[in-house]
Amino acid sequence: MLRAAALVSRRVGGVRALSDYAVAPYRSLARASAADRARWAADDLELHAAMRAHVPAALKHNGEEAFDDHLVAVQSVLRAWGAPDHLAKAALFHSIYGTEGFQGYALPLAQRGEIAALVGAEAERLAWIFCVVDRASVDATVLGDTAVDAAEADADAPGAIAFAARAELGAFAIPLASKREWLDFLALSLADWLEQVEGAATKRVPSPIGLDDLWAEGHAWGYRRRAYAAMANVLGAHGDPWVAAAAPEMHALVYAREPEATRAFEIPLTPPTSAAALAAQEAIASAAFVVPHA
Repeated sequence: MLRAAALVSRRVGGVRALSDYAVAPYRSLARASAADRARWAADDLELHAAMRAHVPAALKHNGEEAFDDHLVAVQSVLRAWGAPDHLAKAALFHSIYGTEGFQGYALPLAQRGEIAALVGAEAERLAWIFCVVDRASVDATVLGDTAVDAAEADADAPGAIAFAARAELGAFAIPLASKREWLDFLALSLADWLEQVEGAATKRVPSPIGLDDLWAEGHAWGYRRRAYAAMANVLGAHGDPWVAAAAPEMHALVYAREPEATRAFEIPLTPPTSAAALAAQEAIASAAFVVPHA
């Protein structure tokens, strides 16, 4: 049976997962009451049962534990922060359609309606964006000259903040419904990475398309390093009270555990994890090439 509450210890790559909030130094992040935990456990048992009924191929492809552990752990992180239900539900399905970094099992996008019926349209939309988005376009909203001025952003203006889809999907624009949706998405993205980075850094990650390793042992610490730090800062300065303290605190705690040897290392972009993604990156790079005149 899927352990819906995700309150027991979990291990990822031999490292205790950060969803185990009973263990220091994460004790201070456990903000949920016993009543909330019991309610979530009951809700998730029903939701996991519905998931089995609607998308059994996910469990058949990945195996129950592989499918369950990370998704439920990210949900646990967000719930411990105090996230609203729609965001916690989005976490449980955040990679269901395949993502820029995970191109294994992907539920067909034609079944978006089934997932929306399970978790609600708001949660499903966050999960869909997480799956189709070009992560560099997310990072651009928090970094450098293209960063959104969160203090000035109009919270009620649809499309004032926008991402883009991955190049191999057509790079179509993804206008966000509001500043709130942007902040929710940053919280989901940050929780997703903070939950897994320590475990991911214990191993090398081979390329699924025959290239060199995506990254060597330890290099996961450097993946989008500045972007995740910026997300924590934005959430700390402009997020609702439930996330404004918890997200920067957990970011600091997690990265304090990084070995000194990798602290100057950075992987700013997601390495290609499919032939289509590689072809898209090569096509974009080739656009700068100018054929010399004879």
